[in-house]
Amino acid sequence: MADRKPTGEINNKATYICGLDVARTGADETAVVILEEVAFSNKKYICYMETLDTPKLTSAIGRIAYLDKFFNFKKIIVDETGLGAGVSDVLRDELGGKVKGITFSTKSKAEMFNNLKIMLQNNSLYLPNHDTNKKHINKKLYYQLLSITQEWSKNGQLLLSHPERDHDDLACALALASYYFNVTTKRRREYALG
Repeated sequence: MADRKPTGEINNKATYICGLDVARTGADETAVVILEEVAFSNKKYICYMETLDTPKLTSAIGRIAYLDKFFNFKKIIVDETGLGAGVSDVLRDELGGKVKGITFSTKSKAEMFNNLKIMLQNNSLYLPNHDTNKKHINKKLYYQLLSITQEWSKNGQLLLSHPERDHDDLACALALASYYFNVTTKRRREYALG
């Protein structure tokens, strides 16, 4: 696994954000999506993504630490629901304050996917071309995004789901990474001089 290196050039003036959805059980996959924000621009791109089919949490931790050496992430946002809490804790010990854990709840998941939807609608986030034959993972991401459904519960909460036999791992990792650029609330952006 360590022999797979990120593709493309890494821009020292760009901001890199990693979203990590940790596999919990069954046929789930650990998904990694890395967003690049071009310097002095509002444009964000998926510059790297992968799924890990191994259920070992140590593999996910090692992979993120390995990728951080290349990208020098500004933030790593981890789904710390269930087993992801341990992954988040270990990564925080290894990589410090750049690791942020988010526990998926009905509310937090709806907020993250709403933010992702707005970013896609206002063209501040660009998805990779889904027609590229070499990039099966691109097609997988599109399929997962298109299979997510929403409905309102009786108590007025927005519920997101996907078909029982399908997955949403890549879509969740993308929503986690894009949540760093939260467009649904006003917040101060941190800019480092240098």
